[in-house]
Amino acid sequence: MSRIRACKGVATFNSGQSACEINYDKIKAMVLVPHGTKLNYATLDDLRAACHADLPNRAYGFPAIINWEPSGGEAQFSQIGYGPNAYNGMSARTDAFTLDSFRHYLRAQILQNANVVFDMYLIDLQSQLYGLDDGTTTLAGIPVTIYPSGNDHPGASDKASLVVNVAYQDVEYYMLHLEVEPLPYDALLGVYGLMPVTLQKIGTTGSNYKVVEAWGFGDATSKYGSLIATNATYVLDGATAATYDAVNNVIEITLAQGSDAPTLKAASVLETKGIYGIMPYVPA
Repeated sequence: MSRIRACKGVATFNSGQSACEINYDKIKAMVLVPHGTKLNYATLDDLRAACHADLPNRAYGFPAIINWEPSGGEAQFSQIGYGPNAYNGMSARTDAFTLDSFRHYLRAQILQNANVVFDMYLIDLQSQLYGLDDGTTTLAGIPVTIYPSGNDHPGASDKASLVVNVAYQDVEYYMLHLEVEPLPYDALLGVYGLMPVTLQKIGTTGSNYKVVEAWGFGDATSKYGSLIATNATYVLDGATAATYDAVNNVIEITLAQGSDAPTLKAASVLETKGIYGIMPYVPA
């Protein structure tokens, strides 16, 4: 019997059409997780909790995306001698995601993490999740690094904007393993980035406090004051009770014995009481 040599190559070439084609829609949200970890998106509560989790397991949601423009990721060809051009890979690819408005503090945070590898998930208007098929039942994220660009102020032909540029670590692997999973809930409701806040005392007497954003010093009391007061003993350290004064827009806090000032608990605790999107400010 003669020796048989099996040829290596592409085993299959599936070029059929699905009976239920994916209806790709506009990308509206991006979520980053630490490289090598996976996003818990089983339910809306799981996704929301992931965005408020304690470090290092937190997922980082970004504000609404209003435009997506890819650059690169084109097929590369080369020729040897008189032979034909042959495919030899994909060029590097960077996607530019324009956010809904310019935020100087977010740009600074993106720049601060420009050399960190994250795993990225994307969500479109139909709550379809985009990630990588790694052979398991849960999508993996797409390894990327990020850096900022955009316009600080409106110009002659464009509004002020913040662009998150996403550089793929291996765009060919991304193209080969991209998978889309429809989520059975409105996923955009569960995507959060966190704003650090402080409780600042108002006046020299009494115990009136405001919720103040650490970046830009925006007054967030009207948004969070009632929720914090209602759940004071659960979400505050150093307090025994609190009420929200809507007229003066302050939280009146009763301090615990021996406490000089109240402090907010971790975002993971706040989230369980419906307080979304903030975390206690921790000086660097």
